[in-house]
Amino acid sequence: MKRQSLFAVILDSALAAACAFILIFTLTRFYTRRPVLGLCLGIAAFAAAGALAFLRLNARRGNALQKGRAQKKLAAFEKYTCTLSAAGAAALIAAATGGNCTDIEYIALFRPEPLTANELCAATANESGRRKCVVCNRAGDAAERFAKEAGVEIMTAERLYGKLESAGALPELPPDAARTKLTDRLKGAVQRSNAGRLMWCGLCLTAFSYFTFYPVYYIISGGIVLMLAAICLVFGKRQ
Repeated sequence: MKRQSLFAVILDSALAAACAFILIFTLTRFYTRRPVLGLCLGIAAFAAAGALAFLRLNARRGNALQKGRAQKKLAAFEKYTCTLSAAGAAALIAAATGGNCTDIEYIALFRPEPLTANELCAATANESGRRKCVVCNRAGDAAERFAKEAGVEIMTAERLYGKLESAGALPELPPDAARTKLTDRLKGAVQRSNAGRLMWCGLCLTAFSYFTFYPVYYIISGGIVLMLAAICLVFGKRQ
């Protein structure tokens, strides 16, 4: 799931609320000829649509943030395992498995890059009589296929991290990097990839002004969206 900033959630909620206001206000004023009633119902629709959109989008953002934090922790754990010595890696594996290494031979191959089939073959090329389990950060497709054919088990860093977390034996990882500044967060919300979607949205709103009862609202809304598209296109950064 793509991470979404709170600023983007607020903007999307405001857009949904504005669309609901324009729709309800226009329809009510046209059919009842009572602008005050249309304004009241439009404000109610504005509040309801904005609140519902914000709750929905913010919930999705919360899930994305949780997933992002988990990925950051796993990335920090992978960097940590690459700095371990042979004895440190063995102690970490023993803490995750509870010291039950009699029937299984654990082989630590912590690398920054995914494990290859050649590395897996070289590490397991011995006849110890025990089932082998290679512990690594990540494994490539070729290594996973070779492991299935050779009867070798692969334990990735994600699985090792889960075992350590369940056993309450997680090591102390280095502190996270400094938090992103507010200006950087605002700059991150302006992406060139959003320009196309905003442009089509603005063009559709502007085109609807030819068919609606009160075109000025759609012209204003479409103009604002087209201005946002221009800002994203000119000042936005590429992903």
